[in-house]
Amino acid sequence: MKDKKSAVLEYILDHCKVIFPIVLIFVVAVTVAFALGARSRADQGEESYELSGTPLADSSTPEATPSGVVEEMPLQPNEDGEMYTLVATYYNATALGDIETLRGLYDELPENNALKIEETAQYLDHYTTLEIYTKKGMEEDSFIVCVFYRLLFMNHEEEFPGYETLYVCRNEQGELYIKNESNFTEEEKEYIQAVAMQDDVIEFNNRVNTEYNDLLMEHPELFKYLEELNAHVNVAVGERVARQEAANSPQTPETPEGQEPPAAEGGGAQEPPAEPAGPRYATAATTVNVRSSDSEQADKLGKVTGGETVQVQEVGVNGWTKIVYDGKDGYIKSEYLQMQESAAGAEVIGTVTASTNINVRASASETADRLGVLAGGETVDLLENLDGWCKVKYNNQVGYVKAEYVQQ
Repeated sequence: MKDKKSAVLEYILDHCKVIFPIVLIFVVAVTVAFALGARSRADQGEESYELSGTPLADSSTPEATPSGVVEEMPLQPNEDGEMYTLVATYYNATALGDIETLRGLYDELPENNALKIEETAQYLDHYTTLEIYTKKGMEEDSFIVCVFYRLLFMNHEEEFPGYETLYVCRNEQGELYIKNESNFTEEEKEYIQAVAMQDDVIEFNNRVNTEYNDLLMEHPELFKYLEELNAHVNVAVGERVARQEAANSPQTPETPEGQEPPAAEGGGAQEPPAEPAGPRYATAATTVNVRSSDSEQADKLGKVTGGETVQVQEVGVNGWTKIVYDGKDGYIKSEYLQMQESAAGAEVIGTVTASTNINVRASASETADRLGVLAGGETVDLLENLDGWCKVKYNNQVGYVKAEYVQQ
């Protein structure tokens, strides 16, 4: 039944004649990611993980339960006005894409996370529900804050449930702030993992998962939308990172007016510079770890989910691919990536504009892998007209869309 529904959903995206509402579930990965499903999930292997389908920021299983004993204290409903103000301000700023406000709430907000928030905010309307619960943190005046929320997306009626966990501390001025997970000590990481395994936290998480799964059971078409648009946001962030890197790279000084450019060493005319190839991209075939170097023993930087697009820097002969991950270098096993055809140097013969939301495919076939979604009204360069398909330039790669759903 599930396979049949998936096939129907793909068919709808390829043949729809209306503009679908733009919806997106994207829990920003700047918060503490609790591994609450550890008790029920089997080990998924060193480099490949199964998608959980939950709205959590991260559903990976801890490699080991912390050895330290953490006192179990009940998850308490928040009654502190200062804590409520912090959390409410955080979610309001997230919905608005207000990065300056968020920077004031965090000890540190990485640039790549800020870009994700800005891109995601384009699809958010507002949060309709906030339920705040707390447990004592490891240090004095620190708190583990569990937040259950429901949110609405632009042009959408359903309220999407979600669950996020924040680690809140107090600074020297006595003000509450959210601590970024990249600044956790090893002791804090172990403490947080131990709290995550406590029964009331797991029960709290299960309540959210049940509501989320019930929503998708009632509206199975939403899962495909969420998956597609999550990939769309990731691509948009990757492009912004690439543009920022290009803008910050050293520029070749211009030749003063009236002065000939220097001759090539050894004499003779200089060859014209080659056209820049532009960024290359690949799609993850499954959820896979990102490592700090090309080794399975290297530190984990995080992971990318199946269908997510990443920017490729180099494909190594040792079976690893170097990518851009959170604005820095990361490595993924090449066998888990599908390279996309580059559009660099391809002749542009015109443009096409999508008349509705349609899939962009890796080849001229409805069964080919999806590279993403071309939104209704979006225009891309046309490279070639084929039999019922248009070969286009999509995110600097070659993609294919059905000709009947675009206007040339």
